[in-house]
Amino acid sequence: MLLPEWISKLEKKIGWLQVPQLGFILICMQVIGFIIVLKKPVVAELLFLDPSAVLKGEIWRLFTFIAIPLTNDFLMLFLWWFLYYIFKFLRVSWGDFKLTLYFILGWLGTIIGSFVFNVPVDSFMLMLSTYFFAIATLNPEYEVLFFFILRIKMKWIALFSAIVLFLQQAFFGAWQMTLCLLFACVNYILFFGPHFYRFLRSEMKRRRENI
Repeated sequence: MLLPEWISKLEKKIGWLQVPQLGFILICMQVIGFIIVLKKPVVAELLFLDPSAVLKGEIWRLFTFIAIPLTNDFLMLFLWWFLYYIFKFLRVSWGDFKLTLYFILGWLGTIIGSFVFNVPVDSFMLMLSTYFFAIATLNPEYEVLFFFILRIKMKWIALFSAIVLFLQQAFFGAWQMTLCLLFACVNYILFFGPHFYRFLRSEMKRRRENI
């Protein structure tokens, strides 16, 4: 699947801005966050991306929300291993620069959405879902080992993640959080949106010609 041309042009100009082993760094942040929250659960509240707190000088929150563990039990071991496969696939498929750019866009989108709609973000899950969507788009048949033994295709993981996010927003989330989620997905929209737009245009043209 061809990515938008502007990404390749950007890589030629500022490709040196790439972060090698970005996936490993993000997993390490999750490990550190897990250890900290496990010892002092109350610290988790200091890691949230809280717009009002950031404006009061707590700048670290712009970064530390990424370290908030997705769970606080032994399941994190399986999750870290799962994330390793996720980031490894994207790094091999895209290279360090595109993976770095994808992360930065999702990170900035999450922050902007949080500030625009004044919604605290207390999890890495919003950004993480966009990686599921990316792999499911690039290679829906790609399989990962879940719990080290169960092979699951990425298309099903992405679908499950999308359903969970939808149900969470539909029944438990405010409209501000829903819009913040859309901002968090700006990386996926910018990377894959043009491809789907071209596909829809060609499909509509083909159907008109067959009428």
